[in-house]
Amino acid sequence: MHVVGAVEAFQMGFDLIDVFPWDTQIISFITLLQLTLVVLVGTEFVSITGPIFLSIVAMSIVCVLIGTLLFILDKWHGQLMVYNKKAHAESLHDENFSPNYSSDPNTGITPTFFSLLGTIFPALSGILIGSNRASVLKDPERNIPTGTLLSIFSSTGLYLIFITLFGSTFSNALLLDDKLCLIAVSFPHPLIVKIGIIMSSLGASLQSLLTSSRILAAIATDDCVPFVKWLKPVDPSMDPRKAVIFTWILASSFTLMGKIDFISPYVSMFVLMMYCGINISCFLVGYLKAPGFRPSFRYFHYGTSFLGFVWCLGLAYCINWLHASVGICSTVFLASYIMNKGDKKNWGDVGQGVLFALGKGSLLALEARGKFHVKNWRPLVLSIIDLDAYGHPEHIHMMRLTAQMRKGYGFTLVHSHIRGSILDDETFARAERTRSILTQIMRSQESDCFVDVSISNSRTSERIWFAACHSGLGPLRPNTVLLSWPDDWEENISRGEEFFETIKGLTKLKKAVLVFKGHSSFPSSLEIVQNQTIDVWWIVYDGGLLLLLPFILAKNRTWRSGTRLRVFAVITDLSTCALQITESIKFHLKRIRIPAEVQSVDFTATAVRDMMANNNKAQYQNFNNVTGIAARTSHMTIDDMFSTGSSNFFSHSNSFAANCASDTSVGDKFVKIEDLLTTIKERSELRRDTVAHFNRMVRIYSSEASLILTNLPVFENSADSLDFFACTEVMCNGIKNVLFVRGTGEEVITTYA
Repeated sequence: MHVVGAVEAFQMGFDLIDVFPWDTQIISFITLLQLTLVVLVGTEFVSITGPIFLSIVAMSIVCVLIGTLLFILDKWHGQLMVYNKKAHAESLHDENFSPNYSSDPNTGITPTFFSLLGTIFPALSGILIGSNRASVLKDPERNIPTGTLLSIFSSTGLYLIFITLFGSTFSNALLLDDKLCLIAVSFPHPLIVKIGIIMSSLGASLQSLLTSSRILAAIATDDCVPFVKWLKPVDPSMDPRKAVIFTWILASSFTLMGKIDFISPYVSMFVLMMYCGINISCFLVGYLKAPGFRPSFRYFHYGTSFLGFVWCLGLAYCINWLHASVGICSTVFLASYIMNKGDKKNWGDVGQGVLFALGKGSLLALEARGKFHVKNWRPLVLSIIDLDAYGHPEHIHMMRLTAQMRKGYGFTLVHSHIRGSILDDETFARAERTRSILTQIMRSQESDCFVDVSISNSRTSERIWFAACHSGLGPLRPNTVLLSWPDDWEENISRGEEFFETIKGLTKLKKAVLVFKGHSSFPSSLEIVQNQTIDVWWIVYDGGLLLLLPFILAKNRTWRSGTRLRVFAVITDLSTCALQITESIKFHLKRIRIPAEVQSVDFTATAVRDMMANNNKAQYQNFNNVTGIAARTSHMTIDDMFSTGSSNFFSHSNSFAANCASDTSVGDKFVKIEDLLTTIKERSELRRDTVAHFNRMVRIYSSEASLILTNLPVFENSADSLDFFACTEVMCNGIKNVLFVRGTGEEVITTYA
């Protein structure tokens, strides 16, 4: 733009307009190339030429001011005539004070106030040159604000002086017809001002080439915009020659427009978008009180930055709404591109501050509102991942199941533990390595989660309780804990007892407990299963988690298109009508909008009610609102809940399951069913028959299911830990993927839309 302006001044000043076709474009292109060669010589040479250009510009300003004053006093007319001067102030007011726009004789376009503002605005936008060259300033913190303010005040003062002098001195006809009337009135000779205008434009072009190329080089060095990485200089101390050449190519394309009136509106839009970005950034970091933002300017206030943002945005739309819209879209696109494609740097961005403020405000608001209402309940899952000796997860199926629960739209915490001291460097390094491994695995499963690895010598149950209590922040703490089944409970009795204690402790902490006895065949988040089922064996009603979990899983891409949900209602009472229970459950599922097939299964000759029902109502006594009903229904079976006489017909839901008896292998692990049944027999013949019957029914109806969900058996006494493991193992025997669920009563599925 400055180069085209210099060429136009040269052509009009020396009467060389339309000497040959495309003369303005060709001369501008050659001139810009010469200036680029000057910049390529080095910064020192440009710095030397700066004072020379400044002195010529200052001399030109003085010549124009002297000539205008002498013209007013009738001591000097230069190349003007007497009739070019206004005779009295009244006529002046009539002619020059009010707007009187006429079409440009060269373009035929009639300007408006805002179109002219768009043309002149780039002349006011050079105030950031000092900031762009902060690296070469001796004291940037002092020089930049002082120099910027001085440049604003001095340029504004000069513009006002010239506007007042010209408007009160020259006739309206002269101002409209002669764009360079200041040359005609200059003293002592017009040639000084002609050269001054040209040199002023060329000097501005040199500074723009220099600063623009260095800004591009800085962006390339920061690696935040991938497509300009190739502009990065080999040595930061070297001149960015690639960036200079790229700037020349970009600027040369605009010189082909051939007229400053066509170029300046586009430049104005880009400059205004830049000012918008600077102002909104300063406003946000100031408003958010970011500790890293420490302006040294005493009178800074974020309100002025916001006012500047609104002013620049409004000005852009006033100049040209279409160009402004394109500029905003381009800015948003570039910002999105940088956020998604740019390399992550540790200098952060204002977006982090905004997210922090929003997150903090939301957490405080949730804390003030108190406990989550049951209608807003969602799984906030703490997934406990067991590690092998090398810090890798033992059960990959746990990671897969954890990732597939993201459609609950809560959050997921993946927690692992390494035994040792945090003061040990090797242990600490292993923990960091494990955190990285777990993060990569979860990302490969397309899961957004938080990963944490703790180091301590505490017992497994204690560190899980601690994680369940202290993970998260404020009201966003885990309400559901996912555990993996300990396959070595027979060989490692102490681990089995600790696992049993862990479940009891989590129940006291009012956490829903999920125990996954899975297999490596469990599908990953990247797979799409077809013609499969997720089966729910529903025995005891203790809330709604047993129905909610398969619904959440079925929304995942892995299960969504090729999976059916089936509910098997376990009948435990001889007086219950199976058909009536089936129809009641179907109607209930329809009301809570969970599509599923329903079938009743006879368990009347078993002790499944005693094994699955939670007769300890104390864990529900502190729940309020709707969840108080769970205290009355936690011991009720499905036929109790959905029989005709039940007053809680449509209030709640949950389920149970288990597995069979006979020599069967799961993967490479062989379970000695006879030994387990012998252990159970010593304690309860009826319980043995129950788990055997349950496993037999599951294998009949759900042998091909991809996942089975059921209630977790209830054993209150620590002495029953062996029974717990033996019964659960027999229930799952021959079944690859079983998820045991024990709710708290807060996971009530309501019928609200």
